[in-house]
Amino acid sequence: MGINTYEIMYIQARDNYPYNVEECIEKLQYVIAADEDHAGAHCLMGHIYEEQLEDYKQAEYYYRMTLYLDKDYMPVYYQFARMLINADKLEEALKIIEAGYRVQGIDKSRLAMLHGFLYEKYEMYATAIEYYIQAKKLCLNTFFMDGMDDHIKRVKAKKSLNKKPKKKDKKEKSE
Repeated sequence: MGINTYEIMYIQARDNYPYNVEECIEKLQYVIAADEDHAGAHCLMGHIYEEQLEDYKQAEYYYRMTLYLDKDYMPVYYQFARMLINADKLEEALKIIEAGYRVQGIDKSRLAMLHGFLYEKYEMYATAIEYYIQAKKLCLNTFFMDGMDDHIKRVKAKKSLNKKPKKKDKKEKSE
């Protein structure tokens, strides 16, 4: 069985994003109208609603539809969890991340990074650092590893902001 017209349209839509959003949307609408079970088209439409239109309810609808259609569609776990974290829907994000770990072949280093973001948002800095370290251990990419080092550095800086200043010596107080 060869690649059908809808798959070609979907590939064209992906190629157009984010440079020609209008054409991308037209192609996605065509794909979804012709094949309403196309998980990739729903996921990309969710991404457009999230990033371009900032319509998070519609984005969430399309991401949930993607999961309903294909629980093994990996990109939705990264995108949906990140959106939920940014929207302070942390418990929902945690469920999506944990479900993602059950998908065969998923990039576990990216999920660990999302775990780190989530705990950083909770201001649980030590736990966030643990997940960033785990992400480093799981990754197969030097650039990604460098990014985790930057996240760890940022979280350590945040941790130091929470430390109480040390009491000054009695001599300094009396002066």
